[in-house]
Amino acid sequence: MSRRPRDEAAVALAVAEVDRTPPESPALVLADPRPDLVAALQARGVEAQAWSRGDPAAGAPPADGRHALVAVRLPRARQELEMLLHWAAGALRPGGRLWVYGANDEGVKSVAKRLPPFFGPGVTLATGGHARLVEARRSADGPSPRTGLEGWLEAVELDTPWGVRPWMSVPGAFAHGRLDEGTALLLRHLPAIRPGARVLDYGAGTGLVAAGVLAAQPEARVTGLEPDALAGRAFRLNVPEAAVVLGGGWAPLGDARWDVVVSNPPYHRGKDETLAEIDVFLAGARTRLDADGVMRCVVQRRLPLDARAREAGFDSVEPVADAGPYRVWELRP
Repeated sequence: MSRRPRDEAAVALAVAEVDRTPPESPALVLADPRPDLVAALQARGVEAQAWSRGDPAAGAPPADGRHALVAVRLPRARQELEMLLHWAAGALRPGGRLWVYGANDEGVKSVAKRLPPFFGPGVTLATGGHARLVEARRSADGPSPRTGLEGWLEAVELDTPWGVRPWMSVPGAFAHGRLDEGTALLLRHLPAIRPGARVLDYGAGTGLVAAGVLAAQPEARVTGLEPDALAGRAFRLNVPEAAVVLGGGWAPLGDARWDVVVSNPPYHRGKDETLAEIDVFLAGARTRLDADGVMRCVVQRRLPLDARAREAGFDSVEPVADAGPYRVWELRP
């Protein structure tokens, strides 16, 4: 279900608050892919910048303790919110304003209890459109926040089809710290891969499918494409034998061609589920696979991938595995 109206309502609350009580400079907006709030701040003469993990150059945001305002778009994962609150505390000066904005069904009503020890009591500044804007002030004392990225990389052990393996993840990454059911199914049904084959893992996350390809064929030349810069950092640690390209869609890869494409493809744009992302994936794969190339991908069976793939020009579209809500498809040009 699309969350776009709730996204718009949450951002609108923050923009309206800027118009009512413009903050001092500087301001920092965390984890909001929409430009509206930064634009509203700048229109009011506030020095403002945005941080997003979708920026290929993204590391951790500044921890300079000088910001008057840090605004956080509520993320989906609790661990990611914890990370963002630590980063907000590192960026804010004592008494500086924290805003957290999001939809009620995303859990924004419970944000206030997550603010200590870095922030004082949370106060609801505005509500509307099933969304809420919460404000708190940076405490003058308390523990030091965990800034930077390295302290948020989490070491886990995953039971994979090629054995138990140590793994690095980061809050907010897809299937953070676990092997999800769809990826596991794809890993058990990878195509045959010859030595030296050029293999692309599209939407690579922290690198599980890329690692599975190399476990099956160590001489493959594997590249991961990943829009989340933080997940891409973990990918480099997990699969140093592979290359990783940061960015969304196919443009970051130029006109490179592939013998094999494997994917548990993304089908969200921000927090919205959309088949448009599947269409981008299929259209790009069709034009970048070699004539005798093959693609295998896993999606939820409720998604009409077969029809979309034929519309994208694939001549052969066949299911190769089913388990639970997931299906693995093989596509050939």
